[in-house]
Amino acid sequence: MTSPPSESDDSTHLTVPELAARWKTTKSAIYVARHRGKAPAGFKRGTTVLFPLVEVEAWEAERMAVDRPSHRGTTVEHRPPERTARRGRASASRG
Repeated sequence: MTSPPSESDDSTHLTVPELAARWKTTKSAIYVARHRGKAPAGFKRGTTVLFPLVEVEAWEAERMAVDRPSHRGTTVEHRPPERTARRGRASASRG
């Protein structure tokens, strides 16, 4: 009879410290994101929270697909349309 694999042997799931290292953040940030529903689906095994690697990769891919460039406004396609001069106080005071 074989014993269940330990957490370090289970490569199909990530623990909170492993996910935090993958995302270069803190364990607390992972717990907060999970509490707020802004993290991949995970489950508890005893006192350990596990995130299936498939879920983590799908969550990351989804976020990458909807991510917008951070250089908004620096390329032509991201610039707002040019505005024409507004008629305001300057033209009304001349009259």
